[in-house]
Amino acid sequence: MSSRGRRRAPARHAQPKSLSRFLGPIAVGAVLVLGGSAATGSTGILASGGAGSPAKTTAPMVALSATRTFKTVATVQSLKFQTKIIHDADVKKGTKILRSKGTPGKVRYTVRVTVLKGRAISRTVIAKAILIKPKAAVYIVGTGGAQVAAASAPNLAGVTGTKAGSMRFAQTFISSKYHWGNGEFGCLVSLWNRESHWRHTARNRSSGAYGIPQAMPGSKMAKFGADWQTNPNTQIKWGVNYIEKRYGTPCGALAHSNSTGWY
Repeated sequence: MSSRGRRRAPARHAQPKSLSRFLGPIAVGAVLVLGGSAATGSTGILASGGAGSPAKTTAPMVALSATRTFKTVATVQSLKFQTKIIHDADVKKGTKILRSKGTPGKVRYTVRVTVLKGRAISRTVIAKAILIKPKAAVYIVGTGGAQVAAASAPNLAGVTGTKAGSMRFAQTFISSKYHWGNGEFGCLVSLWNRESHWRHTARNRSSGAYGIPQAMPGSKMAKFGADWQTNPNTQIKWGVNYIEKRYGTPCGALAHSNSTGWY
């Protein structure tokens, strides 16, 4: 049959080339990727699913962040005092005498505190100020040999003129006569260091106090010897007697001096 004799089929019977043949797979893929419905137009995020199972969707994730805040806090703390040792050959070896008590100090710290969700998560010191300096405790530790250990009040009576000699006499004297130990001697050392630095010629021009114990007037010490102006041992005997009658012990006298400035 010639081409002219061929009859073309009516248009209504022709199979139209629909775009769905090409777009169908693309649309289905888009639905699977977006997790929505081609019919409804809904979209979502595909979480999981396989062939024949509906796609699961999840809500969009939102990142939450907490805010850090800062505050400044000041605190006052105690500072420990140190201990100082003075070795003395005029004191019996092995003897330890408290010369002056130590006192703690105070320090102020300024701290930056980082707070997260109502809780402190870090602290940083940004400033430090010493309010009161600590005062070291001072001890005298004896290193003296056998000759010092055997010393007694009678054979020390001639030791005069030096601070070490006067202290040595005082320690032995109060031990033998009053039975006061090293603790009381330490208080006596502190007390008379403050009063006269153990100088038997020390004189207070304003009050007239004189000698190692700073008797006022100095002539009071004549009761224990006419040489009260020149003999440290006479002054020590008077001073210890005065302390015992008025305060009971050297530590009692020192406590009174610490609170009032005199004894």
